Amino acid sequence: MFRFIRPRRSLISMSRLPLKMEARYQKGEIENIQRVRFKRQWTKPRTILIYILAAYVGASVYSSVVLDPLERAALDAIQDLPAEEFEEPAPLFIPFPGTTKQLPLVPYRGTDPEWQEFVKFSKDKKLAQKVREELAAFVQSVAIKHPILSTRCGKEMKLRRYWLDVDFPHAPPPGFERKGLEIGDNYIELRTQPVDSLTVFRIRQALWPSALVQSFWSFTKVMVVDDAKRIAGMLGISSGPPPPTIDQLLAQHQQLLKGPQTPQLSTKNNTPTQAPTVTQPPKGMPGSSTEKPALMGKGPEEEESASKAMAFHAHFFRPIMAFKAKLAQTWRPAPSYPPRGSILVSGMVELDSPRAWLVFDVRAAWDPKTKEYDPRSMHIKLRRSQAKKQSPVK
Repeated sequence: MFRFIRPRRSLISMSRLPLKMEARYQKGEIENIQRVRFKRQWTKPRTILIYILAAYVGASVYSSVVLDPLERAALDAIQDLPAEEFEEPAPLFIPFPGTTKQLPLVPYRGTDPEWQEFVKFSKDKKLAQKVREELAAFVQSVAIKHPILSTRCGKEMKLRRYWLDVDFPHAPPPGFERKGLEIGDNYIELRTQPVDSLTVFRIRQALWPSALVQSFWSFTKVMVVDDAKRIAGMLGISSGPPPPTIDQLLAQHQQLLKGPQTPQLSTKNNTPTQAPTVTQPPKGMPGSSTEKPALMGKGPEEEESASKAMAFHAHFFRPIMAFKAKLAQTWRPAPSYPPRGSILVSGMVELDSPRAWLVFDVRAAWDPKTKEYDPRSMHIKLRRSQAKKQSPVK
């Protein structure tokens, strides 16, 4: 009888019944409501055992059918690869600028393996003679392959004689090291690593290009002097003939392109003279008046652009030549020290060619470890060239 005074369901209700059913329940239309809780049925041990057996059989079949053939193929491929492929990659090293320094020289000791090699080499006279002959033959091959020497002196160059001395250095060449950040697979740390001498000197040349600066200074000096002389000549200050201006160079170049004009004959009394008659060639000939080809196969616009380019080149010709001359005078390739334990061989080598005798200065380092000369530290320079036949200058 208290069903009419039951509170209605609010907007926020804790009941689990649906809204429509809850409304009917609030109105009293539903008298008996039974709450039921569903329980999940436990999996039987037999079912679990069947699942485990099925997974095991499937994994065994997949491993024997798919994975085993792939593993055998990978092992066969790895056996054919060289051992160098299995080496771990070197860690990344990032050098810090300005941290390169030269290590102090430490002389060789009597117990060092390099000094023992020197003693062994000094006792082997045949090996020392073979080393000299190899260096002389190498100089001969370099001279034959040189294009300028082969053109001026002939390609048939024979070894005439040589004077080569063998020296054993008391200390190894200086070494260099630099600091940097080393990044490996599992670490990042600051370390110091040795660096090649050739790399050090190349970096120094790139950071301090003294030869390039001197050459540019020669270029600027010659250009300023030429422009000053040209301006002084235009103002009448200079006594000597000024360099030609750009307009004069353009006029000269256009005159060369147009060719010689019809000459005017001069007379003593300044009487006008009749222009010489020119026979016109027949039609169809290259010189006929009906055909008017462009000068030198170019149009007027192309002629003007070519004239400006030639005048521009003539204006900067002397400064460019001064730049090249100074660069050839001051430029030197980056030196490279020979390997540790190398034996120094230096002297002169004379070659006999069909047109001249050639004498070369040579300096090289022979490495006992590789039984070869170090090509980076080798230095060959033409010392003297004497022609076999000489003619007077005048």
